[in-house]
Amino acid sequence: MKRIIVCDSGLGGLNIAARFCNTEAPGLEACELIYFNAYPEAGMGFNKLPSSRSQEDLLQTILESMEKFSPDMCLIACNTLSIVYEKLAARYTPGFPVLGITGAALEGMYGALQKEPASSLLVLGTKTTVDSGLYIRRLTDRQIHPSRLASLACPGLATALESDPRAPETVGMIERCARAAAELLPGNIPVLHLALCCTHFEFAGDLWTEKFSRFFTGRINIVNPNSLMQTGTAAANCRYLSRIGFFPGARENMIRFFSGNAPMLACALEQAQADKNLFAFDSSVYKG
Repeated sequence: MKRIIVCDSGLGGLNIAARFCNTEAPGLEACELIYFNAYPEAGMGFNKLPSSRSQEDLLQTILESMEKFSPDMCLIACNTLSIVYEKLAARYTPGFPVLGITGAALEGMYGALQKEPASSLLVLGTKTTVDSGLYIRRLTDRQIHPSRLASLACPGLATALESDPRAPETVGMIERCARAAAELLPGNIPVLHLALCCTHFEFAGDLWTEKFSRFFTGRINIVNPNSLMQTGTAAANCRYLSRIGFFPGARENMIRFFSGNAPMLACALEQAQADKNLFAFDSSVYKG
């Protein structure tokens, strides 16, 4: 049986892992699924590291720590880590195949823009994802006019969504994103595609459409890369691994969120325990 690791810095990638947890889907090969939370320490995520090189070094350490599980594949279910991996791959190759989410995300965005030539697209993501300019650059390389494209970082939103997507503070953050987007983009867009380029953003559900519709008169369309990552396998069992414990309220929120559509995953979250030895981490790197 294949062993597949789904890796994210936090819990957003659970949205992708949940799509493996349908063992009754016809024609899919059974696999052992491991969810690997690459968040190194509370308050010390990848987006707070002082340099691109320090991000790459930490990701290399994490991938090396996966070797002991002998995976057949690692899916990097995280836009930030996928972008970091593209840089890291120039000097380091793990002993197993690695597939990032950026390819699926790009195809989803490009397809949406091609289908509706009068539409525009807003990339929503973490600071690392937006600062990289990767999606805008690759879409313009494919002859999408820059005037149809924009990007907006949503700092802190991923962590807030883990703990409670419907908390007033979280809802307020999404509304502030919509207000900032209205200042960034012209208001007469017939169709605005919101590209959710952080796996966590799926937890917000229809809040994206609700809040953005207050600032844009055209139709809001969601492009969700989480739904586009497929391997043709279904989980026969799964484990959740993390170096750190859950943020306050996050375990309960995630169990509640996945208990209906992915009970196997919800059970793994309920049984999970932090393991400080999952991968090596030196917090002094945050001092630059």
